[in-house]
Amino acid sequence: MTNFVKKTLALSASAATLALTAAAVSELSIQTTEYALHTGKLSRPIRAAALSDLHFSVFGKDNRRLLEAVRKTEPDVILLMGDFFDFHTGRSNKELVMKTLSSLCAIAPTYLTPGNHDLRYQILTGEDWQRDAESVGVTVLNGDFCDVQIQGQNVRIGGIFDHSVYLEDFGDAWHSSPVYAFLRDFEQTDDLTLLLMHRPNTFIYTNDNWNINAVFCGHDHGGIWRLPLLGGVYAPEQGFFPEYDKGEYDFGSMKMFLSSGLEGYYLVPRLFNRPEIISLTIQ
Repeated sequence: MTNFVKKTLALSASAATLALTAAAVSELSIQTTEYALHTGKLSRPIRAAALSDLHFSVFGKDNRRLLEAVRKTEPDVILLMGDFFDFHTGRSNKELVMKTLSSLCAIAPTYLTPGNHDLRYQILTGEDWQRDAESVGVTVLNGDFCDVQIQGQNVRIGGIFDHSVYLEDFGDAWHSSPVYAFLRDFEQTDDLTLLLMHRPNTFIYTNDNWNINAVFCGHDHGGIWRLPLLGGVYAPEQGFFPEYDKGEYDFGSMKMFLSSGLEGYYLVPRLFNRPEIISLTIQ
């Protein structure tokens, strides 16, 4: 074997080891991303922890590492943006999800809006995931909202499952849709408004102005793979190298916080894209 071949094999092995290490870190090492939002509506700050797209992810026994990471953010409220219940190749993740949801509720009041996999789970299994989530203390919001007090201050929290296609195809139908009607109803308050929507599409593909302080979304998994300078590689509905993959975005006076979620996409691992908890301090 020549020196050239030996060096080529050594470089290939090193590259493969680096890729596997990066994938393992991206799948298992949880990252907490901190944001701050000033609204002028609160006399004292509140802290929200936001998570999405758990799917079949496991972070230690009964998700203990995930729960500890959430606990460390000292949240006053926990917001879940969907895709927690899942069913794939004859396998359900219900047992782990129920334990995780119960433990989250023990940390802080927890609110959940459905994602496409939660709804698919119910179709495939016939089980009522919403009833199960509510049985351990989760408040499920799907086309509704609630007015609550957090740190003695009025907050409106809402959630709805949103559109799954490019909304420009809807034309005028968008303004007569149930999602549009819900959002207009939701925004009719002077209190702090926090909205959960699994997909970011509703705001990406429309240009309406909303009296909403913050919307929390997931679904795009941070682009699954992230490349230096280019960002996320692929997001559902947006396609390759999406404009919106993860982070903080401005939509007029409304802020969108788009989580990269907790799992890759089944057999496709995350790469340079760690599982994420959003920690938002609101003033």
